[in-house]
Amino acid sequence: MGTEMKDKEWTYAKAGVDIDRKSQAISALVGHLKYRRTGKARMLDLPGQFTGLIDVGDHILTLATDGVGTKLLVAEALNKWDTVGIDCMAMNVNDTICVGAEPIAFVDYIAIDEPKPEITEQIGKGLNLAAEMANVDLVGGEVAVLPEMVRGVDLSGTALGLLDKAKMVTGADIEEWMRETIFLHNGEGSPRASEFWYDALQIAP
Repeated sequence: MGTEMKDKEWTYAKAGVDIDRKSQAISALVGHLKYRRTGKARMLDLPGQFTGLIDVGDHILTLATDGVGTKLLVAEALNKWDTVGIDCMAMNVNDTICVGAEPIAFVDYIAIDEPKPEITEQIGKGLNLAAEMANVDLVGGEVAVLPEMVRGVDLSGTALGLLDKAKMVTGADIEEWMRETIFLHNGEGSPRASEFWYDALQIAP
């Protein structure tokens, strides 16, 4: 659709994401995250999961956090913000259900360069619809006005899930059969690397 891209073989680097540097940055951060609480409700250390796991006896609480990322550039180009809340919820719910947990609550975080009620209203509509679709309570959130740090809008959130420990899905017996699709949340499939993004720039008002 639209303008043909010269090179169809996209990589993370071409999409603007240096995976090696990102991995180094993550390792530098995680290398210091060694403290584990004592007492009840302790973290269940099960590597490779998309959500954090907290052991509370017969049940497990899950915590997943994610953001909309570069898809916000599409919303900005189209001046259409009522779907980004759905995307934000979906990314977190998707990570939550990977272990078999039921998402039950959600908090959002909006960073914006200046207060824009016409934008936050649309985001709110999308978040509310997403909450209904996922049967999740929106229990709180924050709007941070950061003109020195943000150009435009950034939206992220955190989902709380609940799981019967005996029914936890670890993935040990599941063969990988599906890869992430474009516009999910990896660098290679980001809008900056898609034909749609280039078309969106041309049709934006």
